[in-house]
Amino acid sequence: MIPKSLSLNPVYLAPSSWWQHVPIAYWLVETIKPKRIVELGTHYGVSFFAFCEAAEAFSPDTFAYAIDSWSGDEHASFYGEEVFAKVQNHWESSHKQRSALIRSEFDTALQYFEDDSIDILHIDGLHTYEAVKHDFEIWLPKMRKSSLILFHDINVRERDFGVWKLWQELKSNYKTCEVMNGHGLGLLLLGEEICNELNDFFALSSAFISKGVLLERIAELTPGANFGVHPIDQAKAEAEQAKAETEQAEAEAQQARAELIRIKQSKSWALTKPLRKAFGLLKSRFKNY
Repeated sequence: MIPKSLSLNPVYLAPSSWWQHVPIAYWLVETIKPKRIVELGTHYGVSFFAFCEAAEAFSPDTFAYAIDSWSGDEHASFYGEEVFAKVQNHWESSHKQRSALIRSEFDTALQYFEDDSIDILHIDGLHTYEAVKHDFEIWLPKMRKSSLILFHDINVRERDFGVWKLWQELKSNYKTCEVMNGHGLGLLLLGEEICNELNDFFALSSAFISKGVLLERIAELTPGANFGVHPIDQAKAEAEQAKAETEQAEAEAQQARAELIRIKQSKSWALTKPLRKAFGLLKSRFKNY
C-alpha cells in the first residue's frame, strides 16, 4: 500500500542539502508516530520542519526539538543572524505549539532530556569523525529501547567529513538501513520493535528517492526561494566559476593582443608613424620643464 506521506508536500522553503530525504522524514513520522524527535544541527530547518509538517499531518502527539547554535561550523559554513531569524519566524507562525528551538551547543542541551526519552534522533552537526562519534555516544543513553538515530552525509568523503567512517563501524554492531542519494542518509535501528515497524523501508526506497529528487528540483526552480547547495557542491561550483572567469580573461587578453597586432600591421599605423614619433619628442621636452 502506498503511504499517505508520499503525497505530502513541503510548505517551508529554504536552502538545504536535505531535500532528497524529506520523503523519508515524512514516512518515518507517519509510520513510527514518535512522541519525541530531537535534531542536532538544524541550520535553515528543512529537515526539522519536515518532521514538524509530518507530525501535523500524521502524528498529533509528536513534539520535536531543534538544537543548534545557529552560528555555523567549518562544514556548514559560518553565517549571521539571518539564518536563525528565518527559522524562528517560520517556527513562530507555524509550529510553535508542537516543537521547540533550543539555541545551544549539543553537549549543553543534553541536560534538558532524561534517559530513555527520545524516539528519533537526527545527528547533523559538525561532520568530522570525532564530532559525530562524540554526539552519538553522549546522546545514545537518551534513546528509548525501541528508537531510531539518523545520520546525514554518510556518503561524503571530502573536506574532513567522517560520518561515513563512523557509519561503517556502526553497521557492524547495529541493524541499519541506508540510502546513498542526497549525500547519504543512514538509519540506525535500536530494538526489534522498530525493525518490524520499518520493514517496508527498502521496498519503498525507490519511491523515496524519486520523490526526493523531484522535491529538490522543484526547490531549485522555485522563484525567490534562495535555495542553496551542499558546501562541497558549492566549493566545486565556485572553483568551476573561477576557472571559467580565468579562461574568459585569458581569451579577452588574447583577443586584445591579436587586435593590437592587426593595428600595427595596418596602413594607418604605418602612415601615422611620423606623427607618433613627433608626439613622443614633444612629450619628452615638456617633461624637462
